[in-house]
Amino acid sequence: MSHAFSWLSGRGIRGAVLAAALLVPVVFPASAEDLNIGFKAELTSADPHVLNGANRNIWNHVYESLVSTDANLRPRPGLALSWRLVNPTTWEFKLRPGVKFQNGAALTADDVKFSIERAMHLSGPRTYRSYLRDVESIAVTGPLAIQVKAKQVSPTLPENLGLVAIIPKSLDANASEESFASGKSAIGTGPYKFVRWAHGQNIVLARNPDYWGAKEPWDQVTLQFIPREPARAAALLSGAVDIINDVPSNMEASLKDYKLQSVTSYMLNYLALDQFRDNSPFVRAADGSPLGKNPLKDLKVRQALASAINRDGIIRFLMKGDATVSEQLVPKGFFGYDPELKGLPYDLKKAKALLAEAGYPNGFKLTMHCPNNRYINDAKLCEAIAQVFNQIGIKADVATMPFSVFQSRLAGANGGEPEFSVSLLGTGAVTGDSGTLLASMIHSYNKFGGGANNYGRYSNKEVDAIIEKAAATNDEKERLALQKKAAKAALDDEAVLPLQHLNVAWAMKKTLSIVPRADGFTMATDIRKK
Repeated sequence: MSHAFSWLSGRGIRGAVLAAALLVPVVFPASAEDLNIGFKAELTSADPHVLNGANRNIWNHVYESLVSTDANLRPRPGLALSWRLVNPTTWEFKLRPGVKFQNGAALTADDVKFSIERAMHLSGPRTYRSYLRDVESIAVTGPLAIQVKAKQVSPTLPENLGLVAIIPKSLDANASEESFASGKSAIGTGPYKFVRWAHGQNIVLARNPDYWGAKEPWDQVTLQFIPREPARAAALLSGAVDIINDVPSNMEASLKDYKLQSVTSYMLNYLALDQFRDNSPFVRAADGSPLGKNPLKDLKVRQALASAINRDGIIRFLMKGDATVSEQLVPKGFFGYDPELKGLPYDLKKAKALLAEAGYPNGFKLTMHCPNNRYINDAKLCEAIAQVFNQIGIKADVATMPFSVFQSRLAGANGGEPEFSVSLLGTGAVTGDSGTLLASMIHSYNKFGGGANNYGRYSNKEVDAIIEKAAATNDEKERLALQKKAAKAALDDEAVLPLQHLNVAWAMKKTLSIVPRADGFTMATDIRKK
């Protein structure tokens, strides 16, 4: 679906853009070979094995993986020239010869084994463990060959391994965040080299002259972190940057002299609901007193919340074409999409009745926690949802914060449990397959990697069994049926509340072009002079 921009008078928006221009730092003109990108999300970790979409976008310039993806998220050779099944549970990868790390060392199978094992065992709230949970062992079978043995049949293992950045074995497995952030450990095989990271400001990359692939036209790439939309637009208008990402539709009038390009992305916005604590920390009785129980564990309450959300209205009046209504985990065209799967219809009367049936005729108090600089209209989206919750008797407040703060609190500093009762999250099927989301955000959470991103701690053993069976068959038709079945069971249970799939758009100087990606990544490797 193309990005739908609205033609507006632009007076108020233009004023905001011009005001924001006063806040844009003065920069010296870049050379013709430099590329300056106005980037919405800030980098939150320098460790390439810490899972975060915006981080991966940036670090994909510096690091590469075994399996790459094209603009439609379909697999293609990366550092592996080929891969095949040796037997039903063992994949063999043949590595690309002649590849060097940015420190001059040659890429070997030992580096690949080291990198995958480090990613498998890295601790923390956001890791690739859920994607690598099928890996039993990795064997080096030659200087440029490895075999990955899975615990069971794992049809998407190559794509999942394709998420893991390959780094030199010479690095300590416990290389610190500080070591990566300083550049000491930031060594990859990619087309760009790490130069410096100014926290909260920008990251600077330089062309890798020894890159094995096609040479890049940009000597230097600077990604300037500009969370606010008017400020990003102002940076483009002032010439401080050459291209900006995550352009909302209401900015088009102000950017009419620039080239606009867009695509529907895989990014799903949804609400995660606390379904594991008996007393949820941000839920209170209508009079503010403790409830003594967690209403979000009641299916009827979750159904009431789902029925109160007018997705079509949100898209039409708030998003204005910046998103597509979603009632399931993946958008149309992705593996696992089910055209028959529909969520509960918008019905305030039904929502109120469900609350009463659950024993909350007077509702209750609830605080929603949301980022305010990660997704298009993220704070406004939460405010709109809070308003409809108030219409059914749930006194909902919204607490917003920068994504870096939100992310750390979401994970839970004390005891590692998610802190929030209801939160707005975003994720997507990074391999174009719903199986990744079923495994990471629907499957029951466990310390071995299952449900690594299941922040509501939804748990259903029957759904778990279907997900696990789907992940253990090489029969594509059977796997598709199982993934549809698992998604339907989980969403009928209101495991999460899907809201929308975001559309992503870029604005750039007319002298530039970009290949838009379904993951919304802004890659210098896709940006060229016309």
